[in-house]
This record gives sequence, C-alpha cells and structure tokens, in this order.
Amino acid sequence: MNRILLIGCITIMSACTTYRYKASTIHPHPYPAPALGSQQIKRYVDAVNRIRAEGQLCGEAGYFRAAAPLKWSDALYRSSYEHSRDMWRSRAFGHMGSHGKSDWTAKVQHLGHGSSFKERIENNGYTKWRHIAENIESGARSVDEVIQHWLQSAGHCKNIMNPEFEVFGMARVGSEGSKYDYYWTQDFASHQ
Repeated sequence: MNRILLIGCITIMSACTTYRYKASTIHPHPYPAPALGSQQIKRYVDAVNRIRAEGQLCGEAGYFRAAAPLKWSDALYRSSYEHSRDMWRSRAFGHMGSHGKSDWTAKVQHLGHGSSFKERIENNGYTKWRHIAENIESGARSVDEVIQHWLQSAGHCKNIMNPEFEVFGMARVGSEGSKYDYYWTQDFASHQ
C-alpha cells in the first residue's frame, strides 16, 4: 500500500529577530480534549525522552548533544489534540488552523482567521512561555513511527532535541482507512 507522509514544523524563539514574545492577550478557553490515560502519557514521554537521552544528528540543523528530559504538559496536549482534530476534520495539513467549525481557538477567540499554534497554545492555558515550537505529521500509525519520521527531518529533529524546551504535549487523531489515517501534533515550550 502506498501511503503519503506529510510532515511540517515551525518554531518561534524569543531570540529570533522576526518575533519577540509579548504578554498574551488571550483569555484561555481550553479545548475539551479527551483525557489521556497515564499509560499513554508515559508512552509519549518515554518515546521523546529516549531520543533526547542520546545525541542526534539532525540533518542540516547539525548535531545536538543529549538534552534533559521533557515533562508532560496537559495544556500542550490540549493544543496538540485540538490541532490534530482540526486537521483530521478539515482534511487540511499545516500549522494554521482551518478557520472552520473544527478550529476551536479561532472560534472561541473570535479571531477572524485560522488559529496559529501560538494562539492555540495560549488559548489552552500556556500563556507564559519563552520558546515554543510545533511539529505536525500525517501518516504514522504509532508513536515510535511518528518519532522516527520527525527524526528524519532537520527541523522536527531540532525541535525534539532543543535543550531550551522543558515541557511538551502531543496527540494523535484519526482513524484507519482515512486518506492519511492519523494526524499528529507535538507542541513544545519553555517557561518564561
């Protein structure tokens, strides 16, 4: 079976000349994502921290030394779940929300445009951050498969290995037999 793999990543760092963090103007209205069981959270945390425990060559992004383990963030899980669900429902793939019925943050914040990952993260309660980043992917069926896909991309690998990040959340939404099966989102942050 031929499957199409789609991956994308984006990072906003406070040190970038094109963007500096400003205090959030969003009043959080978190997405009602389903609760994850402790075993599923452990699988996600273990998969990411197993990679961070070793140095990684991230393509043209260069070599990254082992980094401290990341902790789980329910707020980043909710923002990840919201975006994965929006991509799956709208059959759109990108870091901007669809601005359709399934783009929760755009709807509850009355944005007038598709939500950005920054807006989704802040809407889900993570408003005091220093650095944030997002990885997305469509096609992988398991956490190990999606991590391996992200490691094959310099930008995604860099996000996973970035020593600045302290917390993350991730989510998979979809079903077997749909065009891309599952949509994944992984959000990272460091505290302000």
